[in-house]
Amino acid sequence: MSCETHRATSPLELLPNELLDQIISYLSTDAPSLGNLHHAPSLELTHSPTKDLKHLASCSSRLLKLVQPLLFSHVYLDLHEEAEFHAFITKSGLGRHITSLVVLGEDKPDCPNDPFWWRRVLQYIDPDEVVVIAPPPFLGSTMGTPIMNAHSWAFEIELQILALKQESKRMVSSQLPGLEACPSLLASREWKSMSFNESSSLKSYHHYEYFLSTVPSILGEWGANSLRVARHLPQYRADLLDLLHGLTHFSYTAVFPFFNHSQLVLDAVTEMHNLQRLDVRLAPCPGNHVTEAEQRGPMDLSDPWMELSTSYSLVGFTVNKMENLKEFRCNDLHVEGMRDELLATLGDVIDGEAWKHNGNGIWRRL
Repeated sequence: MSCETHRATSPLELLPNELLDQIISYLSTDAPSLGNLHHAPSLELTHSPTKDLKHLASCSSRLLKLVQPLLFSHVYLDLHEEAEFHAFITKSGLGRHITSLVVLGEDKPDCPNDPFWWRRVLQYIDPDEVVVIAPPPFLGSTMGTPIMNAHSWAFEIELQILALKQESKRMVSSQLPGLEACPSLLASREWKSMSFNESSSLKSYHHYEYFLSTVPSILGEWGANSLRVARHLPQYRADLLDLLHGLTHFSYTAVFPFFNHSQLVLDAVTEMHNLQRLDVRLAPCPGNHVTEAEQRGPMDLSDPWMELSTSYSLVGFTVNKMENLKEFRCNDLHVEGMRDELLATLGDVIDGEAWKHNGNGIWRRL
């Protein structure tokens, strides 16, 4: 019996499309990037050990057609291949099925990426979530924020991750807004949620007076912008503040940031006037052995933990003064050696009459 005959008489092939759609829905999984946003930024961000949909799609042309909308709901784009991506998505008519997009913005010496890539890409797809993984300068250009990069040698940060999410709404390509004059990815849609993984500052602790170094970070620049506004200094961006006002959920991930940098980040957070939920993670994720890897050299290992503790004290003060904030999450209580200290630090600062702690790092306003 030929393969074609075998496929035609397969019990699976005899099922109606409605039942096949139901079966396929059980094989669908969340985008792998969602579970990796808080891990050390890596090009493995989109790697998934589950390939059930791909295997099913390879069984027959009929199953491929049914599987494609789910298979391409989460897509990955290397900006060096954007022309091919555009041609494939347009020809196959898959744009309306895309709900999340992960973009790699890594420059090559002979082929730099265009920081305004989103002006083209968001003209033919409208994902609910856009995740950009890129070096700090490129991420800054994408967000319309020039990065202070003079001290990048001290941090050796290769990649950072930015995720933006809008409320679900599917539009056909003819309804998508023109973006030719749009200044940044942040201004391209009405984003409601933002996550930023700044990567690790641990390498900088090897250097004398490490705390004088400036982290290459859009959040640091936004915090400096809010200070310029408060002090009526020139060169601030009023349009940036308007964009930050639209966010209702913000998640910040960094590994051992200096407390003075954390204050700049929090200065930016306080400009998110409509923020309802704030998530913070400042220690390595479980299974991340970055501290052991950096024990060589002149670093005093007490310094990173001291900076983390002081940073959380500043976080607590910020939580108190944000009137619209309804929920705060500390995602570092997995560090048993710091758990009691962090709970004591936050407990001393966060107003116990206005906030209730559930015992597991989540504070909710009463």
